[in-house]
Amino acid sequence: MNHYSNQTKPNIIYFFCDELRQDALGCYSNPAGPMLTPHIDGIARQGVLFENCFCNSPVCVPSRTSLLTGLYPEETAVYDNEATMPEFHMARTAITFPEILAQNGYHTANFGKTHLPHELQPFEFNNPEGSSMNLGLTREEIQSLDKIMPHSGFSFNAASLYPAEKDYYPEIVTKNALSWIKEQSEPYFVRISYTQPHSPIILKRGYETLYKNYPFSGALPDIRSLSLFERSFAEAVGLNTLSEQELRTIKCYYYGMVAWIDDQVGQVLDYLKTQNELENTILIVNADHGALRGECQALGKHVFQRASQVVPLIFSAPGIKKGVRIPNICSNLDIARTLFGLLGIEAPEQFHGTNLLSIYEEEVYATIGYGEPDSYAFPARQLGRLPGNHGWPRRACIRTQHYRLDISSRIDAAYTTEENEDLFFVDTRQCPAEDRNMAHLPEYTEIIHELSAKLHAHLADCAEADPATLHFPENYRPQKQ
Repeated sequence: MNHYSNQTKPNIIYFFCDELRQDALGCYSNPAGPMLTPHIDGIARQGVLFENCFCNSPVCVPSRTSLLTGLYPEETAVYDNEATMPEFHMARTAITFPEILAQNGYHTANFGKTHLPHELQPFEFNNPEGSSMNLGLTREEIQSLDKIMPHSGFSFNAASLYPAEKDYYPEIVTKNALSWIKEQSEPYFVRISYTQPHSPIILKRGYETLYKNYPFSGALPDIRSLSLFERSFAEAVGLNTLSEQELRTIKCYYYGMVAWIDDQVGQVLDYLKTQNELENTILIVNADHGALRGECQALGKHVFQRASQVVPLIFSAPGIKKGVRIPNICSNLDIARTLFGLLGIEAPEQFHGTNLLSIYEEEVYATIGYGEPDSYAFPARQLGRLPGNHGWPRRACIRTQHYRLDISSRIDAAYTTEENEDLFFVDTRQCPAEDRNMAHLPEYTEIIHELSAKLHAHLADCAEADPATLHFPENYRPQKQ
């Protein structure tokens, strides 16, 4: 463990992305070929890469809330993106780890996306410029784009190009962050938070050709063995309305967007090198959740399939071993305690998780959704219901190094029973694609019973939000992507 004095406190730069898949980074590998992310790969060579880090909710707001507070959704009642509504109140008061850093002598700032309940104000300085979902384009400019998007269900813009005559607006995030870094004379913590590669994919020109010759599959998997929850999500997305060539292009553009992010990271690293600051800087690469690109016949996240729930996590810091890969399971909930451990800061009791440079969890828990009668998979668009016009459920998951088990834990404001919890179980060693429910196999009866008991114990005292605070305004219409 490293303890730094006030004179030797390292600066901290946290590169944070929305919907970043592990396999979009060269250091995690992709079966289609080498990913073109040399700058992030360089951070991995200089530090520790975690191969099996999972988010604690596969959607933006609860994942970000858990990561910053070290609390599970069951403790805060932040289960989905409805928690950003003005009337919503968290179930408990919480401090965030950037606030702990500020109490210990760090200047803290965020550039780009935050997407949190209004009660959380983690950073001393916050500049959201460049994080908008429309990427700085007008409604008319967005409508004029040549887009690939499902022809039914949720209208994801999954592949398009930015107008040639305009500067690429998201790059202002990096520019603003570098301007702030250059002004700092005291130790700082800065999160550079890119909305990308979140949909809509509106790619800077030049990046669309990087992967055009990669053999990405355009086939969709058989989902008949998945849970009702996952099959219902696939129906809401409507990805099966696209051609195989369109699906391949979607992947090319997504990975191209991550190559653009890597170039942004490279600008920051280049500045640190010119100032001889790289050796005294903690670098973190991470994401709020992953992204489906055809798995479960879907786009987006929301489900617990590995591509949706797993995230990159890379730590590079003065004094830690270089080029280390950790296979042990862990979660974003562990980030705060790991950082506290590096800095010699005593972790407040509020923060769950462990210091990943010394100890690992045996299991990871994750939860998504409010499970109200009027809940939807996509609440802002009122899209996605269970069959029989039931509200979109709350779904909870337990993962261990070798198993995944998830259930619907709340439907129509009632906690489920064994009969309607729609249990999904998979041995990830036997089925790494996680596309086959193995719950009926007798050889797993004992482990399913054990995992189910642990998950139900985790869910035993869930905080609930006031349902009246969870509704998007009637006149709310998200901009078409």
